[in-house]
Amino acid sequence: MKLNKNMSHLSKVLLCSLISSSILLSGCKVTIKGDDDTEELIESTVDSIANGGSSDGSGSNGTSCDEILTTSDYRFPCDAIFVAPDAVDGDDITNELLLALFEIADDSVVVLPEGNFKVSETITIAAASGLTITGYGIHSTKLDFTGSTGDDGIRFEGGNDITARDFGVYETNKNGIKAVGANGVHFTYTATVWEGDLAESQGAYGLYPVQSQNILIEHNYAYGSADAGIYVGQSNNIVVRDNVAKYNVAGIEIENSNMADVYNNTALNNAAGILAFDLPGLEQAYGGNVRIFNNEIYANNTENVGHGAVSIAPPGTGVLIFAVSGVEIYNNNITDNDTSAIELASFFMSDPDVANYPVNYGATIADGWSPMIKNIYMHDNLIARNGDNPAGTLLEEVIAGYTSPYNSTGMPQVFPAIIYDGIGELLSNAGALTDFNYVVGADAAADGVNYNPYAAGDLLCANGNINGNPGPSYDDVNTGLVYGTNPLDAFNWDATGNPTASLLIDKMVNNTFLNCVQNRLPEATVTFKGKEYGCSGDDLSEPACAL
Repeated sequence: MKLNKNMSHLSKVLLCSLISSSILLSGCKVTIKGDDDTEELIESTVDSIANGGSSDGSGSNGTSCDEILTTSDYRFPCDAIFVAPDAVDGDDITNELLLALFEIADDSVVVLPEGNFKVSETITIAAASGLTITGYGIHSTKLDFTGSTGDDGIRFEGGNDITARDFGVYETNKNGIKAVGANGVHFTYTATVWEGDLAESQGAYGLYPVQSQNILIEHNYAYGSADAGIYVGQSNNIVVRDNVAKYNVAGIEIENSNMADVYNNTALNNAAGILAFDLPGLEQAYGGNVRIFNNEIYANNTENVGHGAVSIAPPGTGVLIFAVSGVEIYNNNITDNDTSAIELASFFMSDPDVANYPVNYGATIADGWSPMIKNIYMHDNLIARNGDNPAGTLLEEVIAGYTSPYNSTGMPQVFPAIIYDGIGELLSNAGALTDFNYVVGADAAADGVNYNPYAAGDLLCANGNINGNPGPSYDDVNTGLVYGTNPLDAFNWDATGNPTASLLIDKMVNNTFLNCVQNRLPEATVTFKGKEYGCSGDDLSEPACAL
């Protein structure tokens, strides 16, 4: 029995020695208990070669530790854990990473080496608190997961106030940097990249926090994802700012999430630039209070090669709002997208089988999900040169109708820059959804039914948007209503009583329908390590936040 106990403690000593030989770790301590229960303290301290520091912040010669900054000016603390500092380009640093992150202490800073390195499996960190994983810079530290055995590159499971910064993750099997069930997530100055043809990419999501709280995503670069470059799902209190999403199927996507601000980003050359979705059957039933503002959203004309929900996004889309309510879209520059600048689509556009909704989606509707889109406010966006070559299966019949000489105007139209399907509103106004339309407000509380507060009310408003097209030859910047919303208008129904597309056209400027004003949505706030981020936090003086 004594032998087993000593061997158990000895294994810890060996582990500490192994770690110390692979990384530069300050203050590795192991306690061994003898027969008389006295304790012998074995302390192994390895001075930091990379920064000359030790656990007390001074070098072996008593001098203060060197100041090492990343390319984003983040300073490594003197007690940082340096992983494989002597590694050279092409080395596999998987084991060193796993050892460094084994039962990591709270508030640790783990420094990845400078250069290009192989990683052969998912690096999973469970229940970390205050952890920062950093490289030397977004272009200076690159982790190549080609041939890895895991789906994710870096994966955080649970934890609080975790940070990934100043490194790039390349060629993962599915997801770049993922966080699940965390409270406090900060991704900054990272890159998630899949090079080569998007149609051949194995990548799913680049940055991927899900079922988490207090998420700050800033100054990142996402490229080549076959799903979403930057994705936040089933989460709350979110700020996504100052990122670049390029050549993904979806540039930036907010899904079934509440209180999200997406601003000062650039989305270009994706299939669709910025998306907000609510999908049925997820653990968090619905989202809302999503603000999309002051973004550059242009030339998102890449072919949509995605699978699953994202595959419905028409290529050539600037902004797509799909079955989500409570969204404000304003002060964006939305230009040169081949299908349209802004598309508002209810779930009926994806699944028109209304009769079977109670069976197919009854449970998730009872949880508050709605196939409708409500309370969308689009204002003060600069819109130019959109709709020159519309495409996509979601809008296939709509495109054919608007470009047909047999539409309601009697002549082909420039495809609308802002397009609203209208089908859910028409069906609701006609009383066709009473069998599954959830109860809202006080009635829901009285009945014990969940409801989505963002969907209480029907207003969809577009005003103050700016026609940025040059000259009279580009004067047609239109708003399109696919289905008329008045159930008493016979033009909205076919001979058998089914809805028929009216394909109404109105000028975007001085428009007559969708011409209303809504209350502005409140800003989202992220609390991370006791500090507030966002328009009511560290960005109080940011011009975009005053718009």
